Amino acid sequence: MAQPFDAELEELVSKFSRDLADQIRALLLRRLGIERAPATRAPNPRTVQVRSAPASTPSAPTSSRTKRAPNRAPATVRAPVSERRNAARPTHEERAAAIERIARIVGNGSGLSVGEIERQSGFTRSAVGSALKALKDQGRIFMGGTKRFARYATTQAAADQASLEARRGAAA
Repeated sequence: MAQPFDAELEELVSKFSRDLADQIRALLLRRLGIERAPATRAPNPRTVQVRSAPASTPSAPTSSRTKRAPNRAPATVRAPVSERRNAARPTHEERAAAIERIARIVGNGSGLSVGEIERQSGFTRSAVGSALKALKDQGRIFMGGTKRFARYATTQAAADQASLEARRGAAA
């Protein structure tokens, strides 16, 4: 009695694996653009059919349930990385304006941290860091201290003093 069951189970597994392999192949080919999806009406991609037993088995009742597939955002076509990078880059004039704005902020303050400059300017941390590096290279601002105690000012003495005060404030 076990042999008809084993044969039927083997046939079911074999059919399932062939169908699965065919579906994966078709999906990959469509993804690569080699083969288009069939012209027939495709089932709703948000539902997945689950069969508990084959239709040919008289002893087991056939039942069909549907599960909701997880919601996924529709596929979008993105521009190549080089175009996205170039689109996000500021122009020379915008960069120069940002550097001047940060120079004014540092000049008006008495030893500011990167976070303080970031909040006052409204620029991102990377933009502020880039502008501070350019200003330091030009000799227009000075940095005192390191890491979290780094402070920026128009003179080296003011930057060192602000860093020292920040270090003392952290120790207290």
